[in-house]
Amino acid sequence: MRAAFAEGTSRNLDIQWQAFFLFCEAFQREPLPVNTQTICLYIQFLSRSMKSPDSIRNYVSGVKTLHILTDTDYSQVRQFEVNLALRGVARLNPHCPHRASPITPRILLEFVKFINFSDPLHATLWCSFLLSFYVMIRKSNIVASSGGFKPEQILLRQDISVQGDMLMVCLKWSKTNQFGKRKHVIPLIRIPSSKLCPVLAFHNMCDLVPAPPEAPAFSMPGTRSKPISYSCFQKFLKFLIVQTGRDPALFSSHSFRRGGATWAFQSNVPGELIQLQGDWASDAYKIYLDHSLEQKMQVANFVKNSIITFQAAFYK
Repeated sequence: MRAAFAEGTSRNLDIQWQAFFLFCEAFQREPLPVNTQTICLYIQFLSRSMKSPDSIRNYVSGVKTLHILTDTDYSQVRQFEVNLALRGVARLNPHCPHRASPITPRILLEFVKFINFSDPLHATLWCSFLLSFYVMIRKSNIVASSGGFKPEQILLRQDISVQGDMLMVCLKWSKTNQFGKRKHVIPLIRIPSSKLCPVLAFHNMCDLVPAPPEAPAFSMPGTRSKPISYSCFQKFLKFLIVQTGRDPALFSSHSFRRGGATWAFQSNVPGELIQLQGDWASDAYKIYLDHSLEQKMQVANFVKNSIITFQAAFYK
């Protein structure tokens, strides 16, 4: 039953439960079973430090989950009043979620000036950057967290195969495929005479950092089983961002996923193919797209041209 929850979900629930019990202890409220007033006070308390109403809603949901798992009655909580409190917080504290800025091909080309392609670590990180961009991949498939890595989740060398001028990237696990019911295979084609070629980057990494098929796809140089860590990935990305004169606080590993989706959209790739490539289970990918001013101007131009046509017909 514990395994039914993803590792990240279990960790979040532990944090939420601890916060709730500390709140009840500090303000002498009964935690189990909880009543409506306690929940509403908890919402107001959380709003003092949490900017996102969605985060507060998750913490309240964690209290309900706690009751269900401990077989404790939750029926006395009046959900209508709880929802009113949540809506009140959202109205009093408007919050625009921060989203990482997209990595673009222009930025990637600027990175090239500061990368030593003969350095094993640089070559490995560069290859991971390009695959993150083209495959719109999540960080959990690329790097290891502080708690280690799981071979069934992270990309291995054997999951990336060379077929002529193509790379075939096989994702066997993802946020939307947590039980491994399918394999998501994505082809990447060679880009001749380009530093942004994923095939060239993969060959260069394999030459400098050879590893057996069962090893992580992006291994630390000098090791065969230790994958690139998230902190190493982030540190190198921030370094390159600073070198290009940009604010590193605006970028993260998620910038590659958003940037890849945005570039595909600007390249007129159909939305359903972008959704397929990035393995989105819904239309949520649309919030990742960064629309240019030129694209937004298309709406104004369409309206202008239709007015001109209509006006000409009207006065004819």
